[in-house]
Amino acid sequence: MQENTKPIEIADIGIVNSHDHLCLLYRGEVELLTAVLPFIQKGVAIGERCIYLNGGEEKLERVLKNATLTQTHDSGAVILLPLQEVWLKEGVFKQSRVLELLQMICRGAAVDGFSGTRIICDMTWTVRCGKQMELLHRLERDLTSFAAQNEVTLLCLYNRELFTPERMLELAKIHPHLIVGGKACGNPLFIPLSLDPHAKAANCELDVFLAAVQKMAAITADSERLKLELEQAYAALAHKIYENWQEEDTLRASEKEIHEKDEALLAYKRRLQTILQHIPSLLMAFDTGDRLAACNHEFERVTGFRVEEVMGKQMLDLLQVEGELREEVVASHPPQGGDYRGREWSIRCKDGSFKTISWSNISRYVPIPGWVNWIVGLDATPRLHAENALRTVREELEVRTAELEAFGHAVSHDLSGRLSQISDDCRVLQKLYGTLLAPPCLEMLRNINEAALELAGPIAALQRMSALAAAGLQPEEVDLSAMASEIAAQLTDTGERPVTFRIEDGVTATGDKEMLRLAMEQLLENAWNCTIGVKHPVIQFGTAQVKGERSFYVSDNGPRLVEPPPGKFPAGKLESSDRLNCGIGLATVQRIINLHRGRIWSAEQTGQGGTLYFQV
Repeated sequence: MQENTKPIEIADIGIVNSHDHLCLLYRGEVELLTAVLPFIQKGVAIGERCIYLNGGEEKLERVLKNATLTQTHDSGAVILLPLQEVWLKEGVFKQSRVLELLQMICRGAAVDGFSGTRIICDMTWTVRCGKQMELLHRLERDLTSFAAQNEVTLLCLYNRELFTPERMLELAKIHPHLIVGGKACGNPLFIPLSLDPHAKAANCELDVFLAAVQKMAAITADSERLKLELEQAYAALAHKIYENWQEEDTLRASEKEIHEKDEALLAYKRRLQTILQHIPSLLMAFDTGDRLAACNHEFERVTGFRVEEVMGKQMLDLLQVEGELREEVVASHPPQGGDYRGREWSIRCKDGSFKTISWSNISRYVPIPGWVNWIVGLDATPRLHAENALRTVREELEVRTAELEAFGHAVSHDLSGRLSQISDDCRVLQKLYGTLLAPPCLEMLRNINEAALELAGPIAALQRMSALAAAGLQPEEVDLSAMASEIAAQLTDTGERPVTFRIEDGVTATGDKEMLRLAMEQLLENAWNCTIGVKHPVIQFGTAQVKGERSFYVSDNGPRLVEPPPGKFPAGKLESSDRLNCGIGLATVQRIINLHRGRIWSAEQTGQGGTLYFQV
């Protein structure tokens, strides 16, 4: 029957060096094979020859014979020598002969090119010899010396089932290295060869024991130190793990934050795309070949094209430009993105018409992947139509204004001449026929003369106004306080009644000096006329804050009627569209204020005087 064998696991027995002399005390085949086979395998792997000196261990002999029969490489790496050729040649054990054989084996391995020799010595044969302990002591001592002097590693095998524990202990003490638990290790109870062979056994064992104790103490100290270092390492490792956990928590928080930011960025991108699609401006985006890559709803509304109808078309096919404008369009859209504002180019519409668009390009400063140039535009067609219409209206207005000014100049000139003639005729009539006329007729004649003289001043102002308006505005800084003081002095010199003037100092305005002079003259003369018949007339000029705006005013304490008669200034703000029934003088003032883009209004109170406010 075929023998059932369990596979032997090949393990590492640790570090084995040349010159080592090891001992294996085994019990059973498993302990034997798990130590011997790695010993041989490692030796063959590093180029050493392995020799097995059989001493009667049949199981190991069969395994090694099978190994030698299956060798395909490294022929001669494993050799088996039988018991009768080594230990008991000619039936007798001779130690010198065995040592000579070992010497020959080492030399032969060196000649054959091996880096060293490993010899397994099966000591089972010693059971058959008498005086085995004395024999083994001497042999093992010589083998230790032999190993120290040659490139050889020795492994002695002892079966614990064949020797008593006392003898096993003695055998263990005489080997410098042991294989225990499948691992090679130093023998702390080994008695070195340097000790005095004649010393008492007890002293030798005591020295070995003390040395072993010392080694154990050192090992224990090293163990405690290593334990402390290991605890510190564990603590550091635990701290590092805790830090890693914290870092992982931080990373997870960062990942969450990044994820949230990515989501927010994606939402922002969607919102931006929605905004670009729905902004009330045309959007066109072009790729590297100046082909349309995107457009928005406003582009579809203005041009009438759908996206799919124009996608991929060239820029110059969409814009209606000719000649130098084509070169300008190409130069304005370089590969690195353009930068311009308010370029007006026409675009083709689906119905064949063209619309003028004001284009802007900021692609150089706001790059978008895939869009080399993206431009936005506003439909300028309605503005251009409005500008043309406004230009036409302005031209018509200028023509009509010139006609009106010419008409006003002519009317004022004719009226001035007629009034001068009426005044002269009244004076001549009074001089020639004054004694013949009845008193009522004389009074009527004086009234006609005075009315003609009063009307001459406003008409003269109207003539001045026409001349100044024709010359155009000449704006400059005007001292209204000084101007009011001069006019007040003139009125006081020509008048026959005392009037108190209260004029604020340092009042200035920006405008046409001559026109503002004419306006101030008319305002102050109007206040002078309104105070006729007042016992203590007072006229004031200055500035005031009206609804948060700086305004000028001229006020007097002359009486006002509930219903102002023709020729008086109406209460409230006067706009340019109001019909004036306040006299030529104040109508002239209003026109001057309108030319300065200002406004004028009154704040009269019946029986308490009145105030005219104006802004320029």
